[in-house]
Amino acid sequence: MFDSQSIGISPWIAFGIFHIIMAFALWRMAERTKEEPKWFALMPVLNMVMLLKIAKKPMWWLILFLIPIANIFALVLATMALCERFGIEKWWGFVAIISPLNLILYIYLAYGTDADPMAPKPAAPASILPPTTPKV
Repeated sequence: MFDSQSIGISPWIAFGIFHIIMAFALWRMAERTKEEPKWFALMPVLNMVMLLKIAKKPMWWLILFLIPIANIFALVLATMALCERFGIEKWWGFVAIISPLNLILYIYLAYGTDADPMAPKPAAPASILPPTTPKV
């Protein structure tokens, strides 16, 4: 039938382009969040470490990325944390499941949001109920 050579683009070239764009997006997110070292964004496995650092998730989650099925959940949850940190609704993290769209989401998080990821989160609103006094 059709193979990658007849289409004209090698899967390795497509992977390389995807990786370079993703690396630039992660690098920019690392700059905005003041995470170091930024060069982790360039390396294939270390970029997941950078993603977890930016998302403020524990490093043991890296093991989850090696387990089939669990890696999908870990990626979605980490992306949800990224979305929340960069000021957009966290349900956009589900876009991480769809390969071309997750790249667009990461580019948007890196360059398109105005929210300051370093700003402290507002405190939870106080209860509207009056304080109760214990009965004696």
